[in-house]
Amino acid sequence: MTGTANPKAALVLSGKGGVGKTLISVNLALHLKDTGAKVGLLDADFSASNSGYFLDLKGKEMGFGREEFRPLDYDGLEVFGISLIMGDRGVNMAGDQYAQLLRDSVEATPWAAEYVVVDCPAGYGDELTTAAIVFQETLLGSVIVVQPAHHLDARRALQIHRDKELPILGLIENMTYYEGPGGDRVAIFGESVVEELGAEFKVPVFGKIPLSMNIRRQVEMRNPKLTGEYAEPILNAVKAITQARPTKPGFIEKGLGWLREKVDKVLIEMVLSINRELNIPGLQQQHGYPGGSIVRLNVMSDDMTRIVTQADWVVHEGKLTAADGSYNPDSQIDIKPKAVKWAFLGNRVMSNGEIYTFKDAQALGDMRVYGEKSMARGAYFIKVVFDELSRNRAAMDKMRPLFEAL
Repeated sequence: MTGTANPKAALVLSGKGGVGKTLISVNLALHLKDTGAKVGLLDADFSASNSGYFLDLKGKEMGFGREEFRPLDYDGLEVFGISLIMGDRGVNMAGDQYAQLLRDSVEATPWAAEYVVVDCPAGYGDELTTAAIVFQETLLGSVIVVQPAHHLDARRALQIHRDKELPILGLIENMTYYEGPGGDRVAIFGESVVEELGAEFKVPVFGKIPLSMNIRRQVEMRNPKLTGEYAEPILNAVKAITQARPTKPGFIEKGLGWLREKVDKVLIEMVLSINRELNIPGLQQQHGYPGGSIVRLNVMSDDMTRIVTQADWVVHEGKLTAADGSYNPDSQIDIKPKAVKWAFLGNRVMSNGEIYTFKDAQALGDMRVYGEKSMARGAYFIKVVFDELSRNRAAMDKMRPLFEAL
């Protein structure tokens, strides 16, 4: 394989579809190329690729080798997109397929590019985490696209970045106002919010782009490169990209070799404290949980891809006890060591000012609960027990040194 194995990556994303992510991505790539750098554009919205609406990619295909993809050379810009493999059809793709294709787009693709602009899918779920993991050694950060009518989604995207310790390059507001033929400006999507968000989250604001018929005509002509005042936010973002240095996401683990022993000690003391300090029969009655279901607890690596240690638990005769592993679990909890520490110690403040809890762990994907109908009750009950334990001062005084060691 030739070329740059891992180009530096700038992610472009938003919390909502239809806000102009691809317009921003394409322009970042084109203007970044104007600096003299070798640039790639990765259309990572594999299920709903639309880079072909902006660049004249009709009839063009990527090359293939036995073990690699070859990006399309589009006037000196390397382009990787599902439409260059599958055509214009929509693609129904499972989560693990998405993750594998995204990994292949980097690891099995001989990029010559120094920089790659990644047009991410709408939202901020597993796709964002996967992209951060794939580019963990070369991630420069995210350009978050804001639209006034969807400021809550932009806020959530910013909160996710802060809470998962992902680098943010800055904000671009698109469709800030409608620019009429006579030069009139109408805030049809509401008043601008980008300055307020930038100040609140202490991130740069690159600028604002209007909803303009001039831009629409350019896109229809497959000539999407913005110029003049339209291009100012793009140029500000390009400058930030060229000045940025790779930052490893905070949720990527620094090493697992020392962790298993510490986690096992925590789990042993946790079970002892639960049975010693909590009224398990009372909690069973309160939450309608009869017991008997086996719950598997997987303490995961910080990227949720590997099991650090595993324990099967069952509530039997009013006590939480270890199961012998000879039966398949009825339900399962996957949780990161950081989530265990933060939720029990209460020493992590979220971007909204609240203290991190198990509810936040689930919202951020730091804890995942699996089960169906009655099976889910076992996992839910263990979570209730976790919550009760975290509020029990006597137990926490004994366990705090173990949690701090994590």
